[in-house]
Amino acid sequence: MRYVWAFLLCFLLIGASIEDARKANDAYDNGNYEEAVSLYKKAIDANPENTKLYFNLASALAQSGQSEAAIRTFEQYKSMTDNAEDKAKANYNIGKVLSDNEQWDKAVDYFKKSLRYTANDADAKHNYELAKKKKQEQQEQQNQNQQQNKQQDKNKQNQDQQQNKQQQQDQQNQQNQQQNQPNQQNQQKQQQQSQKMSKAEAQKILKALEQKEKELLKQFKKQKTESSSSSNEKDW
Repeated sequence: MRYVWAFLLCFLLIGASIEDARKANDAYDNGNYEEAVSLYKKAIDANPENTKLYFNLASALAQSGQSEAAIRTFEQYKSMTDNAEDKAKANYNIGKVLSDNEQWDKAVDYFKKSLRYTANDADAKHNYELAKKKKQEQQEQQNQNQQQNKQQDKNKQNQDQQQNKQQQQDQQNQQNQQQNQPNQQNQQKQQQQSQKMSKAEAQKILKALEQKEKELLKQFKKQKTESSSSSNEKDW
């Protein structure tokens, strides 16, 4: 991150604050950013009017991963100075913090603000163009993801509709089967009754034929007997 140590050699502090600031510088140089944050805060408590301490505190916060706190402190620093170059530095560093977090939309705005104060800053121009490119790529990716999500939702909706349709068809088939089952049972019962009635009728007809045959045979025998009796009588 650029500009971080622009003010470190310009401290005009008194008492414990300058000692805390020097220790904070050493901690920062050694990568002990949490310790640097704590020491910068102690220096600010001892000398709250020194704007340079806020700038370096914001830088230490950014390096320690406390992005939101860093941005707030840079903004506080901006409100405490009227110097255009100082405001440009703070805007630039906020843009870098946002870029590190891939918040390209906001990063573009802060790099643009930095260029308003220092239009010829090559680093600010480079990062501004890079942020714009990343912003466009991010937007395109978001649009692509939205299209994919819409297509997935549409596919899922079609799939759900097909499943619902199939379920309705299965339910209808089941209902039809349940409705047809009593009809089939009735048909089977009727067939059984029909077969049973046909057998009874056949037996009845057979008995009637047998009875008819007996009657015919009896009549035949009677006629034969009468004929025999008639042939044995004398002719007077």
